[in-house]
Amino acid sequence: MEGESFSPRLVVELGMGDGTLLEILAQRNQNSMYIGIEVNLEQCIQARSRISLHNVIITNSSIKDVVPMFLNESVDEFITALPDPTFIDQKNERQWKEFYESVYCKLKKYGHLQIITELTDELLQPISDDNYSAWADWLKSCFISLGFSVASEHEGAPSHYTSRCIEQFRGDPERIRMITLDLVRS
Repeated sequence: MEGESFSPRLVVELGMGDGTLLEILAQRNQNSMYIGIEVNLEQCIQARSRISLHNVIITNSSIKDVVPMFLNESVDEFITALPDPTFIDQKNERQWKEFYESVYCKLKKYGHLQIITELTDELLQPISDDNYSAWADWLKSCFISLGFSVASEHEGAPSHYTSRCIEQFRGDPERIRMITLDLVRS
């Protein structure tokens, strides 16, 4: 229609590592804009040397510093694959919930937060189905308490997602059990 402008979807990967996943996603959808945030300078240098896509921006900074800079209701999707335990584990729940409240505010209405994370035993013993289910229920309840709705969940990482850690964790599914939560801002 005349006068309408096209605005690409904005997808932000929190803690992109070497950018492998970001690159795969950006290649699959060149009509979206992708921003990768990574605190580790070496990982950013590696990603910048490899990724030359027009729809990718790589930022070397802490996600805690960058996320607040987005306008409220400006991001279509946040993705975090295997976040640092500081941003997901039970021991640090108070600290990371505040961060994800900020993520919630930055998402557009019906925007998505996709989290791929893992459960391991401190002694690296196999994770029982009961322990996995209890952990998954706790994790979902944390995000529901922040206002998110659970759009979907499944064990493991999406099959087309790859990174060094995702592949390593896939190789030990009894002791490292991953979950993918697709959460929506209502």
